[in-house]
Amino acid sequence: MSKAYPSNLTRDQFELISGLIPDSKPGGRPREVDIWEILNAIFASTM
Repeated sequence: MSKAYPSNLTRDQFELISGLIPDSKPGGRPREVDIWEILNAIFASTM
């Protein structure tokens, strides 16, 4: 679990943009992290 920042996306905001994020590639390893947390980390680092 990550620290809460004012720049964090709400789950509703994430649902709006989740269609823009490609699915994981078939045949590869399954994703081990939540894309929502990755986006929040990116947005927190740009503040």
